Amino acid sequence: MAKWAHANVLDQGPQYLITLAGTPSRVKQHLVKAYAAGDSYATVVANSVANADMEAANLVLSSVGSNRKLTVAAKNSLTATAASGANPDLHQVLVDSTGSVVLLVTDETANEAVALAETVNLPSWSYTVSQPA
Repeated sequence: MAKWAHANVLDQGPQYLITLAGTPSRVKQHLVKAYAAGDSYATVVANSVANADMEAANLVLSSVGSNRKLTVAAKNSLTATAASGANPDLHQVLVDSTGSVVLLVTDETANEAVALAETVNLPSWSYTVSQPA
């Protein structure tokens, strides 16, 4: 259940992701069959089961109380480009495909096995930046 954020996301905040996604096909969301915190871009792409281009409109920044919340839109009807294996530990990963950088990772909690060419739906998820404690 690894969750992870790149230093650029931590330093510059969620708006950094929205700005990158303003360039067509730059930010992609991958469903990966295995992830360990700090995995490289090459490892993420090698473990990808399905992926989708993300546009700036797919990343919505809002306020929740005094915190900031980035909501990543769901992506539906994707075709799996690889099988996940029998007992996957699936994660949803945002990457910068131009810079070959892993940007943001969250756990995909269903962890259902995915077959090659199966239709895959990626649920919406969020990243919250909290006020200092």
